[in-house]
Amino acid sequence: MKKVLILLLTLVMVFSMSAVAFAEGGTQEGATTYGLGDAKMTKDLTVADGIDISAVKTFTFSFTFDAENSVGYDATADASKLPTIAAQTIEVGTQENGHAYGNKALSAIFTDATAFPHAGVYAYKVKETTAAINTTENGITKTLTVDATEYIVRLYVTNGTDGLVFSGVTVEKAGEKVDPTIKEGEKTSGFNFENTYKEVLAEDENGVLTITKTITGAYADKTKTFPVSVTLTIPSTASESDVQVAQGATLNGLTATADLTNNGTIKFTKLPAGTTFKVSETQDAAYKSKITGFVKTEDSAYVEGNRTDVEGKEPITASGKTVTIENNREDVIPTGVIIHNLPYLMLVLVAVLGLAYLALKRRACK
Repeated sequence: MKKVLILLLTLVMVFSMSAVAFAEGGTQEGATTYGLGDAKMTKDLTVADGIDISAVKTFTFSFTFDAENSVGYDATADASKLPTIAAQTIEVGTQENGHAYGNKALSAIFTDATAFPHAGVYAYKVKETTAAINTTENGITKTLTVDATEYIVRLYVTNGTDGLVFSGVTVEKAGEKVDPTIKEGEKTSGFNFENTYKEVLAEDENGVLTITKTITGAYADKTKTFPVSVTLTIPSTASESDVQVAQGATLNGLTATADLTNNGTIKFTKLPAGTTFKVSETQDAAYKSKITGFVKTEDSAYVEGNRTDVEGKEPITASGKTVTIENNREDVIPTGVIIHNLPYLMLVLVAVLGLAYLALKRRACK
């Protein structure tokens, strides 16, 4: 019984000490910490490949001391001794697969533990301060969204052999701890800020993208219509409302269709930058065709057969792109001889059949 009482008293003391630690600084004293060199603030910019991001590739962040979430901090004695953390920047690299990434280790931001007044847990609130963008210049509407997430970074400053040292760091988002390390095969950590940048191209004098039909040849019917469709693939940053087509074509979702005759066009007056496209045509077998312009492979000579899924050269990042489909008919099948001689051929056929009938009848009489 005595042993049981001792065990119970021991458990009470352990729980009491844990409660005190929790009351003083949450769960920080027993938290899993990360090395400052491994903990990284990351940036993920969603942007279509091919768009020039040189003017929007640098992002800024503020680090504001957070006394409420610090442990062992004395506002009266320590306020004037805290280091000032300057605004920080992250620059993203070249976009790939619709994203551009960047990161900065916390060891590049907090470089000297001895700058703090004494051992303790020092907290900082981290926010993005990059300016949002929503402007239209030279017919291009540019939009950059900014991540409003707030993180709390806690630095663990302890007494080392030769003075104060950083023994670790934790990062928290909305009351939950996140892993600030970048895992193998990944580009971002749990300490991540996300932005979206898009450009929408507006009409210039040539339109953003124009598909033109040309009918040529000595025997071509220039009043004939050819069904043509253009199927778009827009970047993830865009929406269908970013697509507009001029009158004369029917737009159903991301596909524009029209029956085009000579000099007819499908003209897109608004497209998100980074859009790719395919052109299809239902062609008359009597015509040959060739295609030129902003396509992956231009025709140097006329070819036979229907045009199916002719691909654009690359993602559209500027206005004035054109594709021309030329349908050609230089000759006709010489059917006139057969039609003019048909009555005589019929008389010959009747005569042959008559002679055959008489020969069969004479043989039967024998």
